[in-house]
Amino acid sequence: MNLDDAYNRILDRTPVMSAEEQNAVAARYARTRDPRDADRLVMGNLRLVVKVARQLGGPHSRDLMDLVQEGNAGLVHAIRRFDPKRGVKLTSYAVWWIRAFIMRHLMETSRMVTFASTREGRRRYFDRSLPGPDRSLDARATHREDRGSLPGHRLIDVLPDDDDRRPDVRCEEQEYRARLQDALDAFPPTLDARERGILEMRLLREKPVRLADVGRRFAVSGERARQLEERVRHSLRDFVADALGERARTAA
Repeated sequence: MNLDDAYNRILDRTPVMSAEEQNAVAARYARTRDPRDADRLVMGNLRLVVKVARQLGGPHSRDLMDLVQEGNAGLVHAIRRFDPKRGVKLTSYAVWWIRAFIMRHLMETSRMVTFASTREGRRRYFDRSLPGPDRSLDARATHREDRGSLPGHRLIDVLPDDDDRRPDVRCEEQEYRARLQDALDAFPPTLDARERGILEMRLLREKPVRLADVGRRFAVSGERARQLEERVRHSLRDFVADALGERARTAA
């Protein structure tokens, strides 16, 4: 599975953008909508599109350039919609749209999945009322022309997502969860030993330890333990908000 020579020459002539340069250009484009910046972002991510196309097409795909063109359309769409204020990296955001456009192409050119390309078709599909030799979600997706399988893909992999699972929504959720987990991991070292103990015993457990037992552990009253817990809770809330940029965004 190879790119055509003309496209390879384009990639060879296109310099790789550093992460810092890409972030700066993306932020400027979000402010000015200068088409020259959009072009730079597209050219700087052509290799990313090829990588995703190879992954989705598999080693035996004969239409790599078709997948690349679809992926490029997804890249352009992602750049137009990208909002750097959300805290998501452009490459992470773009990958979701590149995949979405390529998977839509695979879906539209697959014999079995064509039956399930509409909402009613999907309902019938899940009711196992569609014709065909194998209607399970684990069935291999096949090409309409030669009935060969799409390498590495089951039908469930190429069915379209519902609206609330759009690539941009999924990307933002994934990035947010990762940043939230990083903030939660970084918070305990900011506390003293007693505060860390209260965090562990009261806020991180599915079944919190009783305040009276916490008080005995740290030689304070139950009411004092409650006050300390409230202080830790507020500190955690502020720490996470700062880490995620939410307080700055609210102030703005």
